[in-house]
Amino acid sequence: MVATDPSDVLSTLIQRESVLYAVDVAGCEKRDIVEAVPPSRSTVDRSIRDLEAAGLVTRSPEGYRRTLLGELLLSEYYRFKAQTAELLSAGDVFAELPPTQQIDRSMLDDATIITATQATPHQPISALCALLGEAQSIRILCPAVFPQLIEACTLATDNTETVEIVVTDSVVSALVDTYPDSLAALQEAGADLRLLDTTPSHGLVVVDRPMGSTAGLLVIDDSGGRALIRNSGDDAVSWANSRLDHWRGESTPLPLTELDGEESMLR
Repeated sequence: MVATDPSDVLSTLIQRESVLYAVDVAGCEKRDIVEAVPPSRSTVDRSIRDLEAAGLVTRSPEGYRRTLLGELLLSEYYRFKAQTAELLSAGDVFAELPPTQQIDRSMLDDATIITATQATPHQPISALCALLGEAQSIRILCPAVFPQLIEACTLATDNTETVEIVVTDSVVSALVDTYPDSLAALQEAGADLRLLDTTPSHGLVVVDRPMGSTAGLLVIDDSGGRALIRNSGDDAVSWANSRLDHWRGESTPLPLTELDGEESMLR
């Protein structure tokens, strides 16, 4: 009879994982299992009994083999372990973000994480700017002031079909105060500038290039760009585009006007 309590089955799988893996789907004799795993013969006997009771192992002409249920659950368990390892590896990166942030874990599947260090504090932003090379289209959510990124976007407009940048009020104010020509230069270059009333706690970018699309999630803190999570997977790019669609829907076109003979941002 197959066990039906998920907690009991999961507990058995975790505790008896090495034996379940050693049994394999083709079947093997008990002595082969004993040789393949560190526990003693008596431990293997208990493990097989528990796995049989959970419906994960069954007897076969060769001795024992995994059931289809055992094979499927073991595969899911390994997938979960891999996902957990990915999340743990990015634990410090996400430490400053509130738990309500809608960040899909697909961004971490086979991702590259570039973090800021004392020696290289601007490395995440530099890596983000490097993504813009050979871009066919660029979409960016920029919740903090990064002049290097604004400059890179301005340069990219020469060879890029579309550049869409969503900025916040604080970003606009800071750029007008310190870099008064940056946003005007972007508009002159044909960038689609949009204004967002709220301030997201992270930045996003999707860059389309001839070799494919790449998504980037920029984690920021008080000192600037803390880390860039870069991912070219289809799911990650799709998720990032959907979030950029959301923020675009929340934004409005950024107005420009003539002031003192120069193009400046309306404030």
